[in-house]
Amino acid sequence: MSEQLTYCEVHPNRETSLRCNKCNRLMCPDCVVSTPVGYRCKQCVRQQDDKFFTAGQNDYVVIAAVCAILSGVATAIVGQIGIPMLFLIFIAIPVGGGIAELGLRLTKRRRGRQSATIAAASIVIGGLIGTLVPLISIFGEFPPLSIVGQYLMGNYGPLLLVGIMAFFAYSRFKMRA
Repeated sequence: MSEQLTYCEVHPNRETSLRCNKCNRLMCPDCVVSTPVGYRCKQCVRQQDDKFFTAGQNDYVVIAAVCAILSGVATAIVGQIGIPMLFLIFIAIPVGGGIAELGLRLTKRRRGRQSATIAAASIVIGGLIGTLVPLISIFGEFPPLSIVGQYLMGNYGPLLLVGIMAFFAYSRFKMRA
């Protein structure tokens, strides 16, 4: 009696005898996801994860707008005040977490797969624009890139603020509760 060869449904050139314990789909070791209840295919795991990700496109827009605007305002204020770098660390942690919390509350705590990334990227973009407010006020328009580069390289404080805020906002969005 000879066994019939079976192949992965995603990679038809790979022999396998592994099956998803939920949908019975054939899968190769590259397609296997180990779960507490056994091996599952990536499609079944993704369907299970989708129950936790309920954000829509409008939620992403709200998150991006809130994070960009508030980080821009925060860095512009810090840039005008001239806070010492050590204190920036202590300011950036609650500000980044607070911006993320406001974004979560405005979206009624709905999360999407990309919410954390969008929040962090928006904080960086808004923060960089906020950092350049003093230059824009001096020039009356967006200054030449060479001047922007020199200004950013000589002014680490707001960049540190932006980086820490983005990190803590990203972390806040990744928290489960």
